[in-house]
Amino acid sequence: MSTPPTSPRSSLRARLAAGTMSRPTQGLLMAFLGAVLVRLSLTDAYLRYVTPWMKWPILLSGVLLLGLAIGLVASDRTGSRSDDHDHDNDGDGDDGHGHGPIPLVTWLLVLPGLVTFVISPPQLGSYLAERRAGETQSVVEPASLTTLSSDEVVPVDVTEFIWRAQDGGTTLEGQPVELTGFVSYDKDDNWYVTRLTIGCCAADAAGFQVEVDAADDGAARPPRDQWVTVTGTYVPGSGTDGRTPPVLTATDVEQIATPKQTYE
Repeated sequence: MSTPPTSPRSSLRARLAAGTMSRPTQGLLMAFLGAVLVRLSLTDAYLRYVTPWMKWPILLSGVLLLGLAIGLVASDRTGSRSDDHDHDNDGDGDDGHGHGPIPLVTWLLVLPGLVTFVISPPQLGSYLAERRAGETQSVVEPASLTTLSSDEVVPVDVTEFIWRAQDGGTTLEGQPVELTGFVSYDKDDNWYVTRLTIGCCAADAAGFQVEVDAADDGAARPPRDQWVTVTGTYVPGSGTDGRTPPVLTATDVEQIATPKQTYE
């Protein structure tokens, strides 16, 4: 009987599955991934991807991986010194200790770590916000509201400012506020002070924008993605429907450094 031909794809899959990785190599790979997680949590780089409360789970996961890596390498060295008997492979890839072969495709786990260490992806910014600019900015009432005082400038979160506008805007009328965020633009070259929010990670990020009316001050048009603190007053009637952003008449625009925590 003739053997049916093997497709190139199945042949490649078979070769990859047949390849194995030694225990010390597995341990080094696991240690590398653990080091990546520890570095992310200790340098606050994790804030680019997840919410602040995730710091300790990430750190714990990194330490656990490092511990498992040490145990894996140590058990391999101990086993190679003690037992000198042969382990019969019965065709299912078992090494005698209940561990099957680790396919070479496991090396793909290195890619996330290399991307984090070498490339260091930037935080989400205007690219995402501008492409989601047409979406309705529905904001739920914040858990705690800022105490306003018409006698002084009050810092207000962008999302709270939008919620107050959608609530009718009466609490913002005549109230000087200070909004902090990064700069984004629209197709008509209007610019916005913008913030992103995340539920658990950057994958579910949503953008919120407040249009800045600073037409009389050409110098007050910062470049895209520049972080700014904008002082001004709410334009009554703007942003009440949730389909268009509220508008802030700016009296001062200050460029600032990117904060550690960029999400609201």
